[in-house]
Amino acid sequence: MAAEVGRGVRSVASRKASAVDLVLHEIRRSILSGELPPGQPFTVPALTEQLGVSHVPVREALRQLEAQGLIVLSPSRSALVTPLDPDDLRAIYRLRITVEPELAALSAPGRTDAEIAELDAMVRAAFDHVLGEAFWQPHRDFHAALIEPAASVWDRRMLAPLWDASERYTRLVFDPVEAPESFAEHRAHAHDELVDAARSRDPERVRAAVRGHLEDNLATMLAAMSGLDTAARPAADHGAGA
Repeated sequence: MAAEVGRGVRSVASRKASAVDLVLHEIRRSILSGELPPGQPFTVPALTEQLGVSHVPVREALRQLEAQGLIVLSPSRSALVTPLDPDDLRAIYRLRITVEPELAALSAPGRTDAEIAELDAMVRAAFDHVLGEAFWQPHRDFHAALIEPAASVWDRRMLAPLWDASERYTRLVFDPVEAPESFAEHRAHAHDELVDAARSRDPERVRAAVRGHLEDNLATMLAAMSGLDTAARPAADHGAGA
């Protein structure tokens, strides 16, 4: 029989946001904090009771979390936390850091004013208006646009699974539901720096900006995964953004 959910999972019944977004956030928070450790089984009824919501948003949230690779659902009404591995995260980012800064640099000299304006609009779309699950697609579109037009079909085919794999981790750390104003301010600033670099059309500046952005993300996520407290994070948080 699956174990009951740990006491650290908090009720979301009185908080403002969509029920599904709140449930998603709270389960992610519990996974990241270790209150739902890797391999921990839990039952849907127990989770529903502790979250203080109906089973409908819980089931929808669990389906989304399974699609993101964070949990495994069983045919019965139970689920299992998928193990997260810092070495996997390092490997994913090693490949991203090898490929994305170079493609962004190759794309830099030929950027038109319209393309730069579109990059800026993507940042606004992601951070000014969308602060829930819908945040992630505009954000991904922005990173895809950074490597255009240099990216080939094969580059995009290779990067797509890397983005999928890294998003599993970034969704745990860069969550817009907990503190939407703080999230938007810090993440938008980090992405504005990338737009400024693109506006320069300087390949070296773009390469350095994208590389630094990814390295800061990796450092922030590794710190969170290792259980470091917030005192250890400010340097990475200043420039980080998924």
